[in-house]
Amino acid sequence: MIDVSIILPTCNRGHLLSRCIESVARETRCRWELIVIDGASTDDTWERLLRHREQLGERLKIIREANRRGFVKAMNEGFLHATGRNMMWLNDDARPILGAIDQAVQQIDFAPADVAFLAIFHRWHSPRNIAYQTVVNGATYSLCHIRGTLYANFPIGRREMFDRLGYFDERFIFCAADPDLSLKAWWNGYRIEPAWGVCIDHEETRDLRREEDLPKMQQDNARLFAKWDLPPRNPLWNDFNPARPCTLRGLNDSLSQAA
Repeated sequence: MIDVSIILPTCNRGHLLSRCIESVARETRCRWELIVIDGASTDDTWERLLRHREQLGERLKIIREANRRGFVKAMNEGFLHATGRNMMWLNDDARPILGAIDQAVQQIDFAPADVAFLAIFHRWHSPRNIAYQTVVNGATYSLCHIRGTLYANFPIGRREMFDRLGYFDERFIFCAADPDLSLKAWWNGYRIEPAWGVCIDHEETRDLRREEDLPKMQQDNARLFAKWDLPPRNPLWNDFNPARPCTLRGLNDSLSQAA
């Protein structure tokens, strides 16, 4: 039985993708599979993936899209092909620090049944929306909240939980997908908890694709706030309360069927 399936969408960032794959292979000891969804890359991504598959064998699965369909659809495709008892995802510029995935698997295996996801700490370039922070080897890693509710940018969860929650809502393009999935978990009576000591580094935080997709990302945020009944934004201070990590009030009636 595979301990964890790692879903990794990518497009035209072969050099970063290679570093991510090499980091997973070097730092991870549990039984894992890596499912890479290539969004019709035109650089050397395909050639790099073939070389990695020669080294990793069946641990690396490759899905190549005829046309780039975007992060959310790529992720859902990866979930459907996963065979691990746990699932998580990485960005193509991510690098799990030493033992991170092993620790994440161990923690989710011992987590209570009402924990939907463990949120993995990551480099976060903004001082806003910080829920928790931890320092490892002198570097600071963060978890984020949305209007006072903890969510998981990089979660690990049991595959049956992903199945139960229905993966990503495909009305979203990118930036609203992970908070939406976490909000679905809270709304259905589950919890998100920090994966303490489990951290992901990044090769870079600037992504030209995201800059090009900025109008779509703004639409994503608008759809997210249309779907969920969240508290109003507090512009004065960080209002995350660890004693009350969920301030979600519910679904808006107009979109409740899709949640």
